[in-house]
Order: sequence, then C-alpha cells, then structure tokens
Amino acid sequence: MEEIDRQQLEEDLTGTNMLGMSLLSFLFYLILSLLLIYFLHDSGFWSIFEHGYSITVQMAIGLSAGVAASFVVMFLASRSPIADVLEDFALFRVIAKTEFSPFDRVQISFFAGTGEEILFRGAIQPILGIWVTSIIFVAIHGYFKFKSAGHILFGLMLFSLSMMLGVLYETSGLISAMAAHAIYDMVMLEWAKRRRVAK
Repeated sequence: MEEIDRQQLEEDLTGTNMLGMSLLSFLFYLILSLLLIYFLHDSGFWSIFEHGYSITVQMAIGLSAGVAASFVVMFLASRSPIADVLEDFALFRVIAKTEFSPFDRVQISFFAGTGEEILFRGAIQPILGIWVTSIIFVAIHGYFKFKSAGHILFGLMLFSLSMMLGVLYETSGLISAMAAHAIYDMVMLEWAKRRRVAK
C-alpha cells in the first residue's frame, strides 16, 4: 500500500499540478500564519516585515547565506554517514525521483521559502523562540530519525539550517530568511537531480 501511495505521489509531482500544489501549500501557510498572528501576536501581519535591513540588503544577505548553506549541506550529505541514509527520508526520495523543469524548481523554491518562513519565522518564532521553532520545523519535514549516526547527523544538519534561518530573521529580517530558504531549496533540487543522474 505504501509503495502504491508513493508511486501515486511521484506521478502527481511530475504532472502539471505542481504549481497548483505549491500555491495551495503557500495559501495554507499564509492562512495559518494570519490566524496565529491575529490571535497570539500583539501587532498585525505586516509587523513581521518591519525589522531588519533594507530589502536590498536583506536579499543580498539571504542569497549569500542560502548559497553557503547549500554548499555545506551538499558537502556533508555527499559523505558517509549522511550519504548512506538519505534514501530513508521520504521527502528526499520523492524529490530525487521527480523530474523538475527549471520553472518547477523556481516556483517550488519561491513558494516554499516564502510560505514556510512567514509561518515558522514570522508567526511561530516570536512566540516559541528559535530553538522550539527549529525543532518543529525539522519534525514537520520528517527529518528526525534516530536509527543511526547518519540519521542523527542529518537531523542535526537540518536543525542547524533552521537555526540559521531563525537567526537571519532576527538579525537581518524576514525577507533575508525567505531568500536564503528559497535559494537553498533551488540549489538542493538541482543537486538531488544531478545526484540521481550520477548514480
């Protein structure tokens, strides 16, 4: 049954509905963020964008941080023990097996980076702090497994990435975290494709 579900998911991801799925998940994150901010924050939605540097500086910092994080993760994930366990993570398996067009990689990265950062950094982090938000972020993505050293290191690596996004939000601004997340996703989608082709 699980094999059939995974096969159906992979077929869905290779169809024309990828943009629709990205938009729906973005809207879900946005609505959840609006509700959290409305009920649990002292100020409104736009206040999550108010602190930090100018948009241009935030973009530069975010893009630089995202590229740097991508290369660190690619380096670590290409070596044992992390490389040995990547296939144990369902999200990685699906991404590695899916044919993404350049447009798919851009739109998926943009909507994931924007929506997830609005939710986790903008709405949740001011309430729960960086540590708890990062634990939730990694857990929701299914990256916490404790089967082996490789699994634990992979989870810690993604936890560190989430912490970096949290620090970017607090020090540079939300757009910086969004840019870092989006460029990281874009680079990693390309890396997963190249890794699959190289096998």
